[in-house]
Amino acid sequence: MPKYVHDHGVGMMIMAWAADWPTGYGFLSQIVHGAAIKPSGGNNLAELNDPKVNKGLDDAISNGDKAARLKAYGEVDKAVMATAAEVPLIYAKALMYRPKRVTNAGITYYYGGMYDYLNMGVE
Repeated sequence: MPKYVHDHGVGMMIMAWAADWPTGYGFLSQIVHGAAIKPSGGNNLAELNDPKVNKGLDDAISNGDKAARLKAYGEVDKAVMATAAEVPLIYAKALMYRPKRVTNAGITYYYGGMYDYLNMGVE
């Protein structure tokens, strides 16, 4: 990805990101740690390689104290926002209409918040 971005002069990109698990490591380190800059397949699209951010993430993951670790990830988040390399956007939602006779209607986030059509029925 970085080669394409540099070769084509891409200045801004937008992407959606959801962590595999809700932790600073599962979310932040995958998109802002310098080690996440890869020739392809990486998620640090901004190519942020800030020593303060990298050290904060490295220190946090090795901290056994949960409260201290959470605080450290909060500080890393502030440091990332100070660089303006990442811009958090609002989570988009869509209204999904269904007739009253549809039964067992449920939404699966695995497929991007769409109906789980496999389990739907009609009265």
